[in-house]
Amino acid sequence: MMFASRIFTGHQWLENKEISIENGHISAISSGSGASTENFLVPGFIDLQIYGGGGILFSNHQTTDSIQATFNEHHKTGTVAFQITLNCSPAASMWKAIDAYKNYKGEGLVGLHLEGPFFNPVKKGAHNEAFVQKPSLAFLEELIERTAGVPTYLTIAPEMFSSEELSMLLDSDIMCSLGHSDATYSQAMDAIQKGVSRITHLFNAMSQWQSRQLGLVGASFDSDAWTSVIADGLHCDYKSLELAYRLKKGRLFLITDAVTNDVSGPYSFLAKEGRFTNEAGVLSGSSLTMIEAIQNCVQKASIPLEEAIRMATVYPAEVANLDQLGSIEVGKRACFVELNSALEVQQVWYDGKALLN
Repeated sequence: MMFASRIFTGHQWLENKEISIENGHISAISSGSGASTENFLVPGFIDLQIYGGGGILFSNHQTTDSIQATFNEHHKTGTVAFQITLNCSPAASMWKAIDAYKNYKGEGLVGLHLEGPFFNPVKKGAHNEAFVQKPSLAFLEELIERTAGVPTYLTIAPEMFSSEELSMLLDSDIMCSLGHSDATYSQAMDAIQKGVSRITHLFNAMSQWQSRQLGLVGASFDSDAWTSVIADGLHCDYKSLELAYRLKKGRLFLITDAVTNDVSGPYSFLAKEGRFTNEAGVLSGSSLTMIEAIQNCVQKASIPLEEAIRMATVYPAEVANLDQLGSIEVGKRACFVELNSALEVQQVWYDGKALLN
């Protein structure tokens, strides 16, 4: 049992509560008493796009050690659940990534995000164009078969797909998201209306909202599609983040897009002056943590604290169908983050176990 003088459950504020925990789950939340503090509890953070940690990039090393290193680094800043993410890669690397997911026995992993390979090359960003592939029914069939039982999130450019190919994906358990795309507004809206309910890293590597061409950005703002955003001030200006919040209120969620220093494989990401770039100097992933993303939302983009927390908890849980995470409620997993008044992480609990010394 643990006492908290203040809790933001993801839905409401509670005061002076005792949380009972059994088998890693919340069994009761009841009135209690204890030492009063300005610190407060929030749900554990969920990151649906993260590439590695501790100097091991999953795109270079599709191993369980890479996944473990990611959790070891990012749980320290409040992330209790994550989708390990693979940059646009050849089929052999994709199959290794799927196997690594299946073989991982550690903590935190809730899905595999395949960012590619079905991109529009003109919007490849920092991804390796040599690995971009056109979809085919045979490839998609194999992908669906291999990912059976693996919660898989796939970023695609819809304009590269035939109706039959897109239908095959939408009839599967794969969670599709639009990104790295030069789709017109009409092409994007057609995919959304057919059932693609997610969009990857708003503003980045996608067709922009212009006066006569609304692009994928315009389709995001004109739809209920869940849309992720990288709130680091580099991938989008903080004023753009604020306006996106106003337009997508309740459907915008945070990702870190975090990479790590690793030049040991096909993807070489180097940290310099607070940002990561590839060898060509193209902005490549981020050095962001989820708590920094929340701080930036509140302190630099005028987003209310409660909404910023939901963008890192409640919303990604809904996006990825994680019904045991995302909020502090009876029956859910006992995953919490303790924050102080400066929004700094003081402690992290994973299934009721405190992780920080």
